[in-house]
Amino acid sequence: MANPSKFTWTDPVTNVDGSAITAGEITGYSIGVRLASGSPGTYTIVTPIASPAASSEPLAALSSVLAPGSYAAAIQTVGPVNSAWSAEITFTIAPPTPNPPTGFTAS
Repeated sequence: MANPSKFTWTDPVTNVDGSAITAGEITGYSIGVRLASGSPGTYTIVTPIASPAASSEPLAALSSVLAPGSYAAAIQTVGPVNSAWSAEITFTIAPPTPNPPTGFTAS
């Protein structure tokens, strides 16, 4: 996907052992972003989300502005015990493209 505007996710309802998640187990989330050429699971940008009720986050809320390029991202739950990172998604930030000139004539 090119130039996404937000990340979205579905909250987990169970723990790894199959038991139900209880109040207080999830206190927020962390979104990790890396250049696609980097190492999977190693995120140079990690942005905390302090709301356990969140299910989306604008890219503009990242702790760093992303330059044009290809990226991979993942999310994890945060709480007394953090989850593993989710499967990664990939996306591209395309460079801005100028509008063509106007008022072009020949005389």
